[in-house]
Amino acid sequence: MRRTLALTALPLLLVASALVSTAASAQPSEPAGVESPAAKQPPRVARGLIVKATTATTARRSSLARSAEARLPGADIGSTRAAPAGLSVLELDQPVPVEDLGPAIDALSARADVEWVAPDTLRTISSAPPVSVNDPDFLTQGNLWDTTRDDGGYTTKAPSLWRATRGSASTVVAVVDTGLAAHPDLAGQTVAGYDFVDDECTPDELGDCYYDGTYINAGDGDGWDADPSDPGDWLDEDLVAACYGDSIGDDDPAWYTQDSTWHGTHVAGTVAAKADNGIGVAGLAPGVKVQPVRVLGHCGGWDTDILFGILWAAGYDLSEYDVPVNRTPAQVINLSLGGEYEDSAEVEAVCAVYSEVAGLARDAGATLVAAAGNASGPTIFPVSQSVPAACDGYVSVVATSDTGHRAWYSTAGVGSDLAAAGGDQNILPSREDRGIRSTLNDGEKEPGEPSYGWYQGTSMAAPAVSAGAALLYSLGVTDPARVEAQLKAAVQPFSDVPQEPKILLGGVERTVASVNCESSSEDAGYCGAGILDLSKVTAPLGAPLLSGTRAPGGVLRATSRGLTNSGGTSAISWWRGSTRVGTGATYRITAADLGRTLTVRDTVASGSFAGIFRTATVSVPATKARSRVAMSVASSLKRTKRARLVVRVSAPLVRPTGTIRVYDGRKRIATKRLYASSGGKVAILLPKITKKGKHRIRVVYSGDAQVTSGQVSKVVRVR
Repeated sequence: MRRTLALTALPLLLVASALVSTAASAQPSEPAGVESPAAKQPPRVARGLIVKATTATTARRSSLARSAEARLPGADIGSTRAAPAGLSVLELDQPVPVEDLGPAIDALSARADVEWVAPDTLRTISSAPPVSVNDPDFLTQGNLWDTTRDDGGYTTKAPSLWRATRGSASTVVAVVDTGLAAHPDLAGQTVAGYDFVDDECTPDELGDCYYDGTYINAGDGDGWDADPSDPGDWLDEDLVAACYGDSIGDDDPAWYTQDSTWHGTHVAGTVAAKADNGIGVAGLAPGVKVQPVRVLGHCGGWDTDILFGILWAAGYDLSEYDVPVNRTPAQVINLSLGGEYEDSAEVEAVCAVYSEVAGLARDAGATLVAAAGNASGPTIFPVSQSVPAACDGYVSVVATSDTGHRAWYSTAGVGSDLAAAGGDQNILPSREDRGIRSTLNDGEKEPGEPSYGWYQGTSMAAPAVSAGAALLYSLGVTDPARVEAQLKAAVQPFSDVPQEPKILLGGVERTVASVNCESSSEDAGYCGAGILDLSKVTAPLGAPLLSGTRAPGGVLRATSRGLTNSGGTSAISWWRGSTRVGTGATYRITAADLGRTLTVRDTVASGSFAGIFRTATVSVPATKARSRVAMSVASSLKRTKRARLVVRVSAPLVRPTGTIRVYDGRKRIATKRLYASSGGKVAILLPKITKKGKHRIRVVYSGDAQVTSGQVSKVVRVR
């Protein structure tokens, strides 16, 4: 059964996600006069329409299909599908150029029951053209720390925050991308993912869609399944023809060919490559887990498949589409992909889809991070024209160079949220190590051996921000709005040194103007709040230190280990489950704590990073304190007088409460309540005992929630 929606996925080469080629890759030659990465873009095609109507019933979809079909150029509606968030997908029997769908979109938009319509297009990875741990390549990772500068340079300075946390294993970053190639630096660093790249629609003799198992874009021989492995996303001339058909016009298909990028593997390593394993590189948040969600194949990824990938990653229930529930939903969703538009109306239409999905994901607690795109060159391409970065609900990330300026390829402008190191290998002197080094595979087409390499692009900057967000989640910040606000507070300013650097493009030295990032969002070169600098995050240096007695009535003491910087103050609080049961440095254990685990939080209480915390836990034994019961009464009693009996009940660290019962043999002769204010002592005036002889007086203490029961007896003579 066909389950997909189609969210547009831009062509793979340079559209919205940012990847730069490895050091070993050759720089592709450029036609004369071409200077912008946006020049090398496959044609924009769509495989259907995504519609938000008043309902998404079968009858409604059929009606929508009839309205659209009369205005379609050389294509028919092959099938219709429901999708999450009340969306309907009208799938074409063959991809067509996006611009040819204008009449059909107009016809649907004119209907009173239609809120909006967007083409289901291709989106691709965003790539630019190429050029304190024991991991041997750690010192080459320019997105972690610039070891040539005392201040760490214009990097994320992630190791500074590692003093507080390297990330929690319960924090998950979904990498919505090309999938994952096996790599020793990612072994044990992942949770179960999913593959949302499906088969193509082929029309039968009646014009209806069927799926014949070609899986041209998927390249792995099957459709949606639980295996997000990356089979390779290379493009040869045959694949170019299959992906884009007549849309390339008179262009030479060879112009669009490429080796496999292993893009998702590079992004995953940037987030969470294992640290201190003696090999390769370290991720910016090496303690968190990566969830590979495959949505991009040879041709890129369709919007609907990306939509499903985002929702599944966030934990949205897609069981009605035969997709199993994600048992480890992601707190952060990285989208190093996208596409650019010249027409603002198109952006608005497609953003309607992406914003709808983002709202659902954010409601589930996920932060979505999107690459701004790599379409700039001699002039800046505006991020407001890049999808999904321009859409509501996404943290858009601009790429910067090691000089603190906008990377020459990076989109920027109004709508940019913040920037991060994305590499700029083309600044002269051009060097591969001015890119971002991470995990890769050496297969030109199909998977080969694990390897490492340098890429550059906003695709590399976005996972730096995703890793920063994951560290914040690991430190107790769980609201997406607060995560975004604290990321924007953890920044360093852009370089204020005017720069118009020479760069190497197509083997030719060129000058790219306006690489300075501006401080005002009204400027075309605005790059967001600043360059991500995790050393600015104020967090407890470690879990609070605990001392004291865990027994009932015992007093526990917590001591803060201090903060990573002087950006705030911290406060201690005590929690039983989700209930705060105390504040301050000390806490006395109560009956309700028996058999439970108490959590102590050292929380940043003021400043930009208020709410960040580290925790320690202490288990309180379920066993009660053992009681000791003593009694005092005369050994000889007169029948004519009432004797005075004093009972004392004690227990370690606790003031016992409960009931005292006194027996003469088997007969109960007195009852008294013991209160905490009594200090464990109670006096009882016994009734007259009229029978002469020996009597065994027995005192029974009932016990309470913290103290065991107990008894004591004494033989007295009545005369």
